[in-house]
Amino acid sequence: MQDVILKGRQDGYQITLKQDSAISGIMTELTDLFVRLNQEKKVPGNKIINFTIKTENRLLTEKQQQQIYALIEQYPQFQVTTIEASVMTHQAAQNWKQQDNVHLNRAIIRSGQEIDVEGDVLFIGQIHNGGILKATGSVFLLGVCEGVVQAGFPDNEDALIVGDLTDAFQVRISGSVGIIADEERHFDGRSVAYINDLHLLDYSTLDNLKAIRPRLYNKIGEA
Repeated sequence: MQDVILKGRQDGYQITLKQDSAISGIMTELTDLFVRLNQEKKVPGNKIINFTIKTENRLLTEKQQQQIYALIEQYPQFQVTTIEASVMTHQAAQNWKQQDNVHLNRAIIRSGQEIDVEGDVLFIGQIHNGGILKATGSVFLLGVCEGVVQAGFPDNEDALIVGDLTDAFQVRISGSVGIIADEERHFDGRSVAYINDLHLLDYSTLDNLKAIRPRLYNKIGEA
């Protein structure tokens, strides 16, 4: 299969839908996959087989999600637990943008340049290696970062950095500094950098935003 990748997990299966594939091709492969699994996995009793569906950096429309749910509903013992993307939803980004004191920034920050922002910033530009984006509040990163992104300057430990930090050189929150190359973890568009209860720089995902920063979660809702 090229459009759909199946991976076994302890609690069922994970299905990854390749972000560059056509939806028509994905639906065809999903149909074939469920037919095959239904023939192979004859589960006794009423035991349910759970599927988590990952869509990489693609946000499925409501209609596309309903197509997937309708397909799997043909098999009573199969159940989709979640359909997850590796990026924040457009609605969450819009909710963030509508908050007070949030600035939209499209700048290209080149090596040796620094841009300072008062408050929170929704950044959709590009930070080159050697460039610095510095905000007194949180940074919501939709653009490309190969340089330094700093939130909570100089001493705001409640600030967050949200977004894909894969290519970033360094992240800073308040007085804490992290070198991304030293981190043995996967980053994507749903990654969150924050200061934990021990006042240390830590990383998580938007799935845990409610526990990390409840007030921000209440503002932007499900991400």
